[in-house]
Amino acid sequence: MEFHHKSWEEKAFDLANQGISLESDDQNVAATFSWAAAAELAKTHLRDKEIYYWILSGYGSSLVKCQRYQEAIEAANEALEWEATKGQVLARMTLARALYGMGAIDGAIAYFQQIYAMKGEAVFDAFPEFDKKMLADLMGL
Repeated sequence: MEFHHKSWEEKAFDLANQGISLESDDQNVAATFSWAAAAELAKTHLRDKEIYYWILSGYGSSLVKCQRYQEAIEAANEALEWEATKGQVLARMTLARALYGMGAIDGAIAYFQQIYAMKGEAVFDAFPEFDKKMLADLMGL
């Protein structure tokens, strides 16, 4: 089906999937543009749908990869409560990375600890960019 014949939800989903695909090819800037388009559609047409929160969470994660930390925090905060009801942690991961990247280490630690409380030892796999011992020390383990 052609893009212009799809529902808003299908269009937003397609754009988000394009962002995921671009991220897997390490094309982070292009991916963020796709995620931004998906987020714009979601904000305009899908605020009452679960996909809205899924897209904002993914968009926040994409923004962190481009070091657009403040925007990442705003997007992740939008999805935070919804994700908690689903047992998901991407928004918390985004907040931890963004705050850490901005030098707000105490704020980042709070999110690392929340992720640890939700997912246990999997927190170490979720943050491969951090040395395991350093992350454990940050969390007070």
